Amino acid sequence: MKHALFLLAVASFAIGETFPVIHERTLRRDRQHGQIEITDDGINYTAEHPKESRSWKYLDIQYFDRISKTEFVILTYEDQKRYLGRDRQYRFHITDGELSDATFHNISARLGRPVTNRVLPEVPDVIYSVPVKHLHAFGGCEGELKFTKDAIYYVTDYTEDAREWQLARDVQSVWSMNRYQIEVHAFDNNRREFSRTAVYRFDLKQPLDEAFYRSLKLQLYRLETTHLLMR
Repeated sequence: MKHALFLLAVASFAIGETFPVIHERTLRRDRQHGQIEITDDGINYTAEHPKESRSWKYLDIQYFDRISKTEFVILTYEDQKRYLGRDRQYRFHITDGELSDATFHNISARLGRPVTNRVLPEVPDVIYSVPVKHLHAFGGCEGELKFTKDAIYYVTDYTEDAREWQLARDVQSVWSMNRYQIEVHAFDNNRREFSRTAVYRFDLKQPLDEAFYRSLKLQLYRLETTHLLMR
Protein backbone atom coordinates (compact mmCIF):
# COMPACT_ATOMS: atom_id res chain seq x y z
CA MET A 1 0.00 0.00 0.00
CA LYS A 2 2.81 2.41 0.92
CA HIS A 3 4.59 1.57 -2.34
CA ALA A 4 1.44 2.30 -4.33
CA LEU A 5 0.98 5.64 -2.59
CA PHE A 6 4.62 6.53 -3.32
CA LEU A 7 4.18 5.76 -7.03
CA LEU A 8 0.99 7.82 -7.08
CA ALA A 9 2.81 10.78 -5.49
CA VAL A 10 5.60 10.58 -8.09
CA ALA A 11 3.10 10.28 -10.94
CA SER A 12 1.32 13.45 -9.78
CA PHE A 13 4.54 15.53 -9.77
CA ALA A 14 3.85 18.99 -11.24
CA ILE A 15 5.29 19.37 -14.74
CA GLY A 16 6.87 22.71 -15.62
CA GLU A 17 7.31 24.15 -12.12
CA THR A 18 9.48 27.26 -12.46
CA PHE A 19 11.45 29.58 -10.17
CA PRO A 20 13.36 32.82 -10.78
CA VAL A 21 16.93 32.23 -9.57
CA ILE A 22 20.37 33.71 -9.18
CA HIS A 23 23.29 31.52 -10.27
CA GLU A 24 26.18 31.98 -7.83
CA ARG A 25 29.56 31.64 -9.56
CA THR A 26 32.33 31.04 -7.04
CA LEU A 27 35.29 32.68 -8.76
CA ARG A 28 33.38 35.42 -10.58
CA ARG A 29 31.90 38.51 -8.99
CA ASP A 30 28.88 38.76 -11.28
CA ARG A 31 25.67 36.95 -10.34
CA GLN A 32 23.70 35.57 -13.23
CA HIS A 33 19.90 35.91 -13.11
CA GLY A 34 17.74 33.30 -14.78
CA GLN A 35 14.99 30.76 -14.37
CA ILE A 36 14.88 27.13 -13.26
CA GLU A 37 12.23 24.80 -14.64
CA ILE A 38 11.65 21.40 -13.04
CA THR A 39 9.94 18.82 -15.25
CA ASP A 40 9.30 15.09 -15.37
CA ASP A 41 12.35 14.68 -17.62
CA GLY A 42 14.90 16.90 -15.93
CA ILE A 43 15.91 20.40 -14.81
CA ASN A 44 16.34 23.32 -17.20
CA TYR A 45 18.25 26.53 -16.48
CA THR A 46 17.54 29.54 -18.72
CA ALA A 47 20.13 32.24 -18.14
CA GLU A 48 20.26 35.92 -19.08
CA HIS A 49 23.09 35.10 -21.46
CA PRO A 50 22.03 32.19 -23.71
CA LYS A 51 25.51 30.60 -23.68
CA GLU A 52 25.13 30.06 -19.92
CA SER A 53 21.81 28.19 -20.22
CA ARG A 54 21.80 24.48 -19.45
CA SER A 55 19.42 21.54 -19.63
CA TRP A 56 20.00 18.40 -17.57
CA LYS A 57 18.09 15.15 -17.80
CA TYR A 58 17.97 13.38 -14.43
CA LEU A 59 20.58 10.87 -15.67
CA ASP A 60 22.94 13.82 -16.24
CA ILE A 61 22.67 15.01 -12.62
CA GLN A 62 25.24 13.38 -10.37
CA TYR A 63 24.10 14.89 -7.09
CA PHE A 64 21.50 17.29 -5.67
CA ASP A 65 21.97 19.22 -2.43
CA ARG A 66 19.06 21.15 -0.89
CA ILE A 67 20.86 23.65 1.33
CA SER A 68 17.66 25.48 2.26
CA LYS A 69 14.20 25.96 0.80
CA THR A 70 15.62 28.76 -1.37
CA GLU A 71 19.12 27.46 -2.17
CA PHE A 72 20.36 24.29 -3.85
CA VAL A 73 23.35 22.83 -5.68
CA ILE A 74 23.35 20.61 -8.77
CA LEU A 75 26.50 18.56 -9.37
CA THR A 76 26.83 17.50 -13.01
CA TYR A 77 29.20 15.24 -14.96
CA GLU A 78 30.60 18.22 -16.92
CA ASP A 79 34.40 18.45 -16.86
CA GLN A 80 36.10 21.69 -15.86
CA LYS A 81 39.33 21.66 -17.85
CA ARG A 82 40.95 24.44 -15.82
CA TYR A 83 40.39 22.32 -12.67
CA LEU A 84 41.90 19.15 -14.17
CA GLY A 85 38.53 17.74 -15.15
CA ARG A 86 36.78 18.17 -11.81
CA ASP A 87 33.01 17.83 -12.16
CA ARG A 88 31.15 21.13 -12.41
CA GLN A 89 28.51 22.17 -9.92
CA TYR A 90 25.90 24.92 -10.10
CA ARG A 91 24.62 26.81 -7.05
CA PHE A 92 21.27 28.58 -7.26
CA HIS A 93 19.30 30.94 -5.01
CA ILE A 94 15.53 31.08 -5.56
CA THR A 95 14.39 34.71 -5.47
CA ASP A 96 10.63 34.10 -5.46
CA GLY A 97 9.05 30.94 -4.09
CA GLU A 98 10.70 27.91 -2.50
CA LEU A 99 11.80 24.36 -3.14
CA SER A 100 9.11 22.56 -1.17
CA ASP A 101 9.45 19.18 0.51
CA ALA A 102 7.19 17.61 -2.12
CA THR A 103 9.23 19.01 -5.02
CA PHE A 104 12.52 17.97 -3.43
CA HIS A 105 11.32 14.42 -2.76
CA ASN A 106 10.06 14.09 -6.32
CA ILE A 107 13.43 15.24 -7.67
CA SER A 108 15.11 12.71 -5.39
CA ALA A 109 12.80 9.92 -6.61
CA ARG A 110 13.57 10.70 -10.24
CA LEU A 111 17.32 10.86 -9.62
CA GLY A 112 17.24 7.46 -7.94
CA ARG A 113 20.54 8.09 -6.15
CA PRO A 114 21.83 9.68 -2.91
CA VAL A 115 20.99 13.33 -2.24
CA THR A 116 21.58 15.80 0.58
CA ASN A 117 18.68 17.32 2.50
CA ARG A 118 19.52 19.99 5.09
CA VAL A 119 15.89 21.07 5.57
CA LEU A 120 14.64 18.74 8.26
CA PRO A 121 11.02 17.84 8.90
CA GLU A 122 9.60 17.24 12.35
CA VAL A 123 11.27 13.87 12.90
CA PRO A 124 8.57 11.19 13.16
CA ASP A 125 8.61 7.97 15.20
CA VAL A 126 12.04 8.36 16.81
CA ILE A 127 13.26 5.02 18.18
CA TYR A 128 16.54 6.30 19.62
CA SER A 129 18.22 9.68 20.14
CA VAL A 130 21.44 10.96 21.68
CA PRO A 131 22.88 14.49 22.24
CA VAL A 132 26.13 14.99 20.30
CA LYS A 133 28.85 17.32 19.09
CA HIS A 134 29.57 17.14 15.35
CA LEU A 135 33.32 17.41 14.87
CA HIS A 136 34.45 19.79 12.11
CA ALA A 137 37.99 20.16 10.81
CA PHE A 138 38.28 22.93 13.42
CA GLY A 139 35.83 23.00 16.32
CA GLY A 140 32.32 21.72 15.80
CA CYS A 141 28.64 22.26 16.48
CA GLU A 142 26.19 20.69 18.91
CA GLY A 143 22.88 18.99 18.31
CA GLU A 144 21.13 15.65 18.50
CA LEU A 145 21.24 12.46 16.46
CA LYS A 146 17.77 10.99 15.99
CA PHE A 147 17.15 7.55 14.57
CA THR A 148 13.98 6.18 13.00
CA LYS A 149 13.51 2.77 11.41
CA ASP A 150 14.33 4.27 7.99
CA ALA A 151 16.65 7.23 8.57
CA ILE A 152 19.21 9.10 10.67
CA TYR A 153 18.74 12.81 11.38
CA TYR A 154 21.27 15.28 12.70
CA VAL A 155 19.22 18.08 14.25
CA THR A 156 21.16 21.27 15.05
CA ASP A 157 20.75 25.04 15.18
CA TYR A 158 23.76 25.21 12.83
CA THR A 159 21.45 24.81 9.85
CA GLU A 160 24.03 24.12 7.13
CA ASP A 161 25.14 21.07 9.11
CA ALA A 162 21.66 19.62 9.57
CA ARG A 163 21.17 16.35 7.69
CA GLU A 164 18.62 13.71 6.83
CA TRP A 165 20.18 10.39 5.78
CA GLN A 166 17.88 7.69 4.44
CA LEU A 167 19.40 4.33 5.43
CA ALA A 168 18.55 2.59 2.16
CA ARG A 169 19.72 5.48 -0.04
CA ASP A 170 22.33 7.70 1.61
CA VAL A 171 24.22 5.66 4.24
CA GLN A 172 27.16 3.43 3.38
CA SER A 173 27.94 2.41 6.96
CA VAL A 174 27.89 3.44 10.62
CA TRP A 175 30.89 2.88 12.85
CA SER A 176 31.61 3.30 16.58
CA MET A 177 35.07 2.76 18.05
CA ASN A 178 33.79 3.28 21.59
CA ARG A 179 30.56 4.16 23.44
CA TYR A 180 31.22 7.92 23.21
CA GLN A 181 31.91 8.25 19.48
CA ILE A 182 30.04 7.37 16.30
CA GLU A 183 30.67 7.95 12.60
CA VAL A 184 28.14 8.11 9.77
CA HIS A 185 29.67 7.24 6.38
CA ALA A 186 27.36 8.80 3.82
CA PHE A 187 27.34 9.13 0.03
CA ASP A 188 27.85 12.85 -0.40
CA ASN A 189 29.08 15.61 -2.69
CA ASN A 190 32.50 15.39 -1.08
CA ARG A 191 34.62 17.23 -3.66
CA ARG A 192 37.64 17.58 -1.38
CA GLU A 193 38.38 13.85 -1.63
CA PHE A 194 38.56 11.36 -4.47
CA SER A 195 35.75 9.33 -2.91
CA ARG A 196 32.14 10.54 -2.93
CA THR A 197 31.74 9.12 0.58
CA ALA A 198 31.92 11.65 3.42
CA VAL A 199 32.53 10.74 7.05
CA TYR A 200 30.55 12.61 9.74
CA ARG A 201 32.14 12.19 13.18
CA PHE A 202 30.24 12.78 16.41
CA ASP A 203 31.22 12.87 20.08
CA LEU A 204 28.34 11.52 22.16
CA LYS A 205 27.32 13.25 25.38
CA GLN A 206 25.80 10.01 26.65
CA PRO A 207 27.06 6.44 26.14
CA LEU A 208 25.78 4.73 23.00
CA ASP A 209 23.22 2.02 23.67
CA GLU A 210 25.01 -1.17 22.60
CA ALA A 211 21.86 -3.12 21.77
CA PHE A 212 20.59 -0.34 19.52
CA TYR A 213 23.97 -0.04 17.78
CA ARG A 214 24.02 -3.78 17.05
CA SER A 215 20.50 -3.66 15.62
CA LEU A 216 21.44 -0.68 13.40
CA LYS A 217 24.52 -2.48 12.08
CA LEU A 218 22.43 -5.57 11.31
CA GLN A 219 19.85 -3.47 9.47
CA LEU A 220 22.54 -1.83 7.32
CA TYR A 221 24.07 -5.25 6.63
CA ARG A 222 20.69 -6.57 5.46
CA LEU A 223 20.24 -3.53 3.20
CA GLU A 224 23.73 -3.99 1.73
CA THR A 225 23.09 -7.71 1.13
CA THR A 226 19.78 -6.93 -0.56
CA HIS A 227 21.46 -4.41 -2.88
CA LEU A 228 24.17 -6.96 -3.83
CA LEU A 229 21.55 -9.61 -4.62
CA MET A 230 19.63 -7.16 -6.83
CA ARG A 231 22.66 -6.39 -9.01
